[in-house]
Amino acid sequence: MISLVSTVFNDRKGLEIFIQSMLLQTMKPDEIVIVDAGSKDATWELLQEESARTDRPWSLRALQEASCNVARGRDLAIAASSGDIIVSTDIGCDWDSEWLAELVHPLLEDSALELVNGSWDVRKDGLHGPWALAEWALKGDQKFEATADCYPSSRSIAYRRNVWAALGGYPEDLTLAGDDAVFDFLIEKAEVRRLGAPVVRCHWHRHESLRAFFRESWRYGLGDGEAMIRLRDVALIGGRLAFDIFSLISGIVLVASANSIAVPVGGFLLLCSSISTGIRILRLRPARRRLAGEGVRYPMGRLLLLSYGTKVFWLRGFVLGVIRGRRNCGSCRRRLRTMTPRVYRDSMNRG
Repeated sequence: MISLVSTVFNDRKGLEIFIQSMLLQTMKPDEIVIVDAGSKDATWELLQEESARTDRPWSLRALQEASCNVARGRDLAIAASSGDIIVSTDIGCDWDSEWLAELVHPLLEDSALELVNGSWDVRKDGLHGPWALAEWALKGDQKFEATADCYPSSRSIAYRRNVWAALGGYPEDLTLAGDDAVFDFLIEKAEVRRLGAPVVRCHWHRHESLRAFFRESWRYGLGDGEAMIRLRDVALIGGRLAFDIFSLISGIVLVASANSIAVPVGGFLLLCSSISTGIRILRLRPARRRLAGEGVRYPMGRLLLLSYGTKVFWLRGFVLGVIRGRRNCGSCRRRLRTMTPRVYRDSMNRG
């Protein structure tokens, strides 16, 4: 039995797209379980309507827990499902008709296989607004072609139920986000038997406002800090930003002091800051051309604001996450420290 699970919050339009896309799948799930986090925009009402229908090729179970985070929602959905094979996705995507079949077939054909990573991308023709196009100009289509050892995303993944149980489920003690990243780290540490479905069949929608991009970056940083992962990124991104800011502020202060010794030092620091910023601007020139080609005004300003802003918000979230995590996320951190192939296999055997 194949169970398709997801979460939703205030996204009735995305839910409608999801249902229509699943109706077009070449392989249909036996059941769909969706957890709503307390929607106020008629999403929950649509879920209830769908769960009452008898003309769908699946049974749909709708659950609601107000204010639950994504990890909690995923765990609730999986716990309430009946399938031996779990397929996970995020409402807020588009799916090709072969998406589910290409994730599930390898698991049906090979009993030793435990997990299939799905591919995904961000399509330019699905973007709306100058800020979404700015991210596209920076990152391209973000085409993620899955391999066996790649970073899996729960927007496109399939695994056996006992894998989820042996890994301990998703990290519910995280506040908002980071569940995908922690689940990936656990998969890698456990050496789960997996492969990738390399053809892109899932297409992720993106934000339209700069505020939404900043909010997303803050959430990701918060989750990473709570779990104490991506420390190398913190060192690289934080170090570069700290150097730029320190050089600029210190240079201005020293030059303004008019001290015969301090002025040359301040000038040198300002030069370093200017060179660092100049290098970043030069690297953004191809993205600027792409964005300007889409008719977006102030392309370089938007790119700099999006590039610097998302980094700053991610770092802010990370710092707060480290503090919160010491108090609230001991289970997540402990699981990341202690997970090994042996621990995983022992849990599988007990299960």
